[in-house]
Amino acid sequence: MGAAKSHTLPVDLGEVLERITDGFFVLDREMCIRFMNGEAKRLLGAVGRDVVGMRVRDLFPTFANSVFEEQYQKALDTGAPTSFVEYSLTSYLWFDVKAFPAPDGISVYFRDVTERVEAERVLTERNNQQAALIEFGRLALSQASLPRVSEEALELLCTYLDLPAAEMYRYRSSLDRYERVGELGEGVASARPEDETLDFGGSAQIRRAEAIVVDRLSDDSPFLDARARMEKGIVSVACVPIGTESEPIGMIVVGSPRARDFDESRLRFVESVATTIAEVFHSTRATAQTREILDSITDAFVAVDKSLCIIYVNERLAQFYGSTKEALIGKPMLNFVDRSSESMVRAAFEEALATRKPVTLELRFGLNNRWYDMRIYPFADGLAGYIRDITNRINSERAIRDLNATLEQRVAERTTQLEAANQELESFAYSVSHDLRAPLRAIDGFSQVLDEDYHALLDETARGYLGRVRSAAKRMAELIDALLRLAKIARAPIHFETIDLGEMFAGIVSELAVAEPERRVAVEIEGNLIGLGDPALVRAALGNLVGNAWKFTRKSEEPAIAFGRDPSGEFFVRDNGAGFDMAYANKLFGAFQRLHAADEFEGTGIGLATVARIIHRHGGTLRAEGSVGHGATFWFTLPMEVPQQ
Repeated sequence: MGAAKSHTLPVDLGEVLERITDGFFVLDREMCIRFMNGEAKRLLGAVGRDVVGMRVRDLFPTFANSVFEEQYQKALDTGAPTSFVEYSLTSYLWFDVKAFPAPDGISVYFRDVTERVEAERVLTERNNQQAALIEFGRLALSQASLPRVSEEALELLCTYLDLPAAEMYRYRSSLDRYERVGELGEGVASARPEDETLDFGGSAQIRRAEAIVVDRLSDDSPFLDARARMEKGIVSVACVPIGTESEPIGMIVVGSPRARDFDESRLRFVESVATTIAEVFHSTRATAQTREILDSITDAFVAVDKSLCIIYVNERLAQFYGSTKEALIGKPMLNFVDRSSESMVRAAFEEALATRKPVTLELRFGLNNRWYDMRIYPFADGLAGYIRDITNRINSERAIRDLNATLEQRVAERTTQLEAANQELESFAYSVSHDLRAPLRAIDGFSQVLDEDYHALLDETARGYLGRVRSAAKRMAELIDALLRLAKIARAPIHFETIDLGEMFAGIVSELAVAEPERRVAVEIEGNLIGLGDPALVRAALGNLVGNAWKFTRKSEEPAIAFGRDPSGEFFVRDNGAGFDMAYANKLFGAFQRLHAADEFEGTGIGLATVARIIHRHGGTLRAEGSVGHGATFWFTLPMEVPQQ
């Protein structure tokens, strides 16, 4: 048994799984791939590759010791489904993964949620930065000295922008130079730390209140100590002024080990810190600058005092109400909250005031009956809130819940209908079989009477016709019996026991040998072929497989049959008989499907359908390989433990 053998799902199920928009694959308990649909191959970069039978670790080296491997193994060990969102080092994408264990492996559905995760990350980063700016603004306005404000500002910049170091400079108009008043970390400060003041080619630009951004430092960069910074690992630098052109206060210098690290968003964050620092010296102008920043954001913003009366709103919130900022100032905030949400909003505000911690809630807000996400942040004199319209998200969630409820009801109704249909079909099958048996017995009986009592009056041709009539009646009776057995198997309860399949196989072969003592067939049975299943049903399935192997080797010069199990746990029955064309493999397990003529090999066309029904009811898999004139191999699995019914 080689590692290159293929694993397949039933054809109809495989076609369905190929059409779904999610990636889907099946692993056995050894983490070998049993099936992978096209979307999974596309997402994992395996298009055009034959991955079935490969270990996931061999196909994707980054799978080893990853969260994916850990979660799949956990599902296999516990037997409980698992779901998680994780970043794939194979595809460099975020995947939302749902894994469902089965007795012989695990089924995994996953989809690309990179855009959603990145959007959530950006949103979280923005909210964190906004909250940090508010807190820093409160702290800066309460401080009297620039060194203390500088220390807090540099720590804020390094923390929220993930930078190794930052510096703060104050402009000395008497010297027309910049004095370093604070620094955090290493890599940005001058290579001559004893120098208290400095000048450089960009100072005039800074005094004009213009930020300087160098995406990649070089020896000729118009920046202080460019070579020393590069030696310390700094690649890109931003210099942001504090103050205005008419009244310059100083500047912030930040450096990053990443090129082009100071895009518009990150530069704006540094500028916000610089603006807040300027408020320490120019409170009136700083207030105007703060309002300008708040009016530029896409979220609505409101500030209330401790009595929950509005003291400030931005343009976005005024637009929500179709009003002006001036008209809203001084009004109780709760006047603009839906009555059904008033107590919840009041409790959230009071909690933020009492705990001095941020609070988040969802509510119907304003006069337009829409839903909003409100994030409340406490400050010294009251509360600040950021508000975002989430009506579309709420409506989508409701629609999904309604759809799920409808689907559950439809599934329950359909299940009831199918159960009733199955009962009617079984009754119909027994009724029809009873009605058919009587005429068949009559046909066979009268044909026998004609052959025996009027034998001398019938010529050879007539006797041949009678023989064909009796043979056809016999085949019809056998077909009816096979159909009844198939119907019975579909509803028979399963009683799981440990079975010695090798011993069962040997017993079936012995019965066949007694029936045809003239045949000489080489039979090979591996040892320790133990399985779990219903003994009667498994024997019926194995009997059909062995019977077929016995029958289709009838014309082989040296007939041989083998029964064993490969390392993956699949049992197999192999013969060197007539075989079949793999182009017709999808017909093998359907009722009334025959790949050989009835006069060549006898049979009803029901046997393999019966095998498939039994194996699938056990939760196992069944597949076949063959070649015309070179025999066939049938593979099947049985559960490793009693499955949940």
